Amino acid sequence: MHKRRNLTLAAGLLTAAVVGWACEQPATALPQLVSPLFWEGCPAGQKFTGGGRIDPYGEKVTFGFNVHANGACQPIKGQLEVVHHPTQTKYHSTSIREFESYASPEGGECGHWNGTVRAKHGNGDWHEHEFEVEACDNGEPGSSPGTGPDTFHFIVWDEYDSDRTPLTGGNIQAH
Repeated sequence: MHKRRNLTLAAGLLTAAVVGWACEQPATALPQLVSPLFWEGCPAGQKFTGGGRIDPYGEKVTFGFNVHANGACQPIKGQLEVVHHPTQTKYHSTSIREFESYASPEGGECGHWNGTVRAKHGNGDWHEHEFEVEACDNGEPGSSPGTGPDTFHFIVWDEYDSDRTPLTGGNIQAH
């Protein structure tokens, strides 16, 4: 019991010494992160999420995504899944390299990013392509009977371009 009391006393003295030392240290200012001037609409912690359906050219395309960027508009994490149902083609992102956000023509907010996707046509093998996405949150609900105010544009270079298409189901959300 005597040894336990000595151990408790030593731990208490050590804690008091560390707290005292920390209080004596001068406060240091943290550097402020500032977005570059050419990225007008990218506040720190920008995030876009969404999922749903578009019907470009009368073809069913479903999608889901999330992308998170830091205060300098650099993507820090995210993913994208797109299925083009007429050809049974699946797209899955493997990297997201660039991100920007800006006001949409309809008064909402758009996110635009690019990277690499792997594609699989039917039961074929996976192969890689470069891609771009523009997703616009133009109000709630993202879609309604008919079409919604939100839009989604998916491009796979040398393979597919959905054009900027209103959602027929789902929602896109700028956070």
